[in-house]
Amino acid sequence: MRRLREIWLGVHRWVALGLGLFLALLGLSGALLELKGPILRWEVGAQMLQLAPGKHDAPLQQGAWIEAASTAYPQLQKVFGAAAPRQGFLESDNAIVFGALGERPGTGIAMIDPYSAQPRGFFVFEDLWLARLVALHRSLLLPPAVGSLLVLVCGLALLVSVGSGLYLWWPGRRSWWKAASLRPGSTGNRRLREWHNVAAAWLCLPLALIAGSGAWLARPELFTWLTATPMAAKPLFSAAHGHLLLGTPGAWLAFLCGISLPLLYITGLLLWWRKRASRRAVQSFKETSNDTP
Repeated sequence: MRRLREIWLGVHRWVALGLGLFLALLGLSGALLELKGPILRWEVGAQMLQLAPGKHDAPLQQGAWIEAASTAYPQLQKVFGAAAPRQGFLESDNAIVFGALGERPGTGIAMIDPYSAQPRGFFVFEDLWLARLVALHRSLLLPPAVGSLLVLVCGLALLVSVGSGLYLWWPGRRSWWKAASLRPGSTGNRRLREWHNVAAAWLCLPLALIAGSGAWLARPELFTWLTATPMAAKPLFSAAHGHLLLGTPGAWLAFLCGISLPLLYITGLLLWWRKRASRRAVQSFKETSNDTP
């Protein structure tokens, strides 16, 4: 039993040391992406995302939005598609028309009033900090082929880390509640360990769901054995990854999970470093004692 525990402790430690920084970055960027609405309003202005004042009847057809965008914004050379209000990745009360630019690489985004087809604004997605945040979360700012594979490995590694950490933490005969809470008066390494254990214990299940769905989303073509039609299953995995299939409460829970990964990385790293330093100090003391006549 002790040997098995040592094995799982080694697995848990080396996953954290090898991929912990990447997991922390993925967690932090994922948490911030849960706030993409406020970030977008800050970057492009709230007015562009709001409906124009006036009476609103039935929304126009998608073709009218595309025609209005092409007329108002000639830099949008080739339209790829359109999204109804509140239906796409970008949160807006207006319809979104997107496509390729004529003079430079990038994705042009036109905001169109869905009722009057009035142009509300235009921006290039790649110029936004939000786009850099998406790139960090999807591929760690690496070339997509390499980055997505690393994200897949990180997702699977997080599953292993959650499982091994749960095994190492499991309270056994102890009170579960006490094992998953901060004890009054704890300080130093003991308090660090408690923070590490509390974050992991309370969030292990949503973290596992986010890790598994994130691994699938990174390279869905590698999981055809699990889902024969990856694109048909993508909305389900995206919902599981973004809000745990729980809507707004799930989005806030996913935000906490994202924030927890840097916390787990930092507390785990500090615990490992302090333990390593303590062992070196003890070894040095023994060697000094043996050398003393």
